Amino acid sequence: MNTKGSKIKGGHKDSGGSEQVIDFKEVRAQKLEEKRRTNERVFFKRLLSVYSVATKDQMFPVDLIEVSEQGCSFQVPFDPHKPWPNDMTQFPIRLYFSQDSFLEIYVQVQNSRPAIENHNRFLRLGCAVDRTATSYPAYQAFVRFLKQYAEHAQNDPGNTSIFYL
Repeated sequence: MNTKGSKIKGGHKDSGGSEQVIDFKEVRAQKLEEKRRTNERVFFKRLLSVYSVATKDQMFPVDLIEVSEQGCSFQVPFDPHKPWPNDMTQFPIRLYFSQDSFLEIYVQVQNSRPAIENHNRFLRLGCAVDRTATSYPAYQAFVRFLKQYAEHAQNDPGNTSIFYL
């Protein structure tokens, strides 16, 4: 038996007949990554409003998909009559934590592609976050919080009553 618990051989053979090595650290990391992504999406859809300041006098709502310390990805509904401004490669994104307070980060588009989700068309954008902006340390702390939250968060099964005095 391997006392470190990181790799174990035996019991499982691949299609070629050789033994597979199961790396439990890697499996755990994959499970945590899946949980983090799920928790992020719930957090983004229910608690956080995100807008792009695409022009001087107009903000567009965006669906944030993922965040990392290096960047983020989001999607906007595809509308052939009002296409996303193609000339915009660098612009601010506002993360609203309440109706009147937000954290503004600056992003630069790295890639874009069409996407379909639940029978709706979107334009999905992958962006790098400007690490020189004064707001970057707050954004970085937010991303780190989300990682820790995903690792330790639990689902409430709703089996406990809450009483208010």
